[in-house]
Amino acid sequence: MKRLREYKVTLVKCAQGEHVVDPDSVRNLGQRTKLGGEPDWEQGDEHPDCPSCATSMSFVAQIDSVEHWSDANPLSRNPIKQGQDFMFGDVGLIYVFFCFDCLESKSVFQCG
Repeated sequence: MKRLREYKVTLVKCAQGEHVVDPDSVRNLGQRTKLGGEPDWEQGDEHPDCPSCATSMSFVAQIDSVEHWSDANPLSRNPIKQGQDFMFGDVGLIYVFFCFDCLESKSVFQCG
């Protein structure tokens, strides 16, 4: 098992109707990690159903490729010189879902 570099996460509550980032902006690549709201799908809706009760699962979080090499990304890492632990495919996202009734979780991966 590979142990990944550790990052501290700071959470800031969004105002009603405010989005964390503009999911259509290439300047946001590596900076789209968030909790709650709606998923910013890369390739279209893949909202899972709970494997136990078959109801639609609640979106909990999305985790971005936070080390994407870009001048706009404060956590940018050069893939050749520094290596990248948090690069999921081609600047992909991992989406996390949870069923609060069955206590089941599921993740979905997409990349552009």
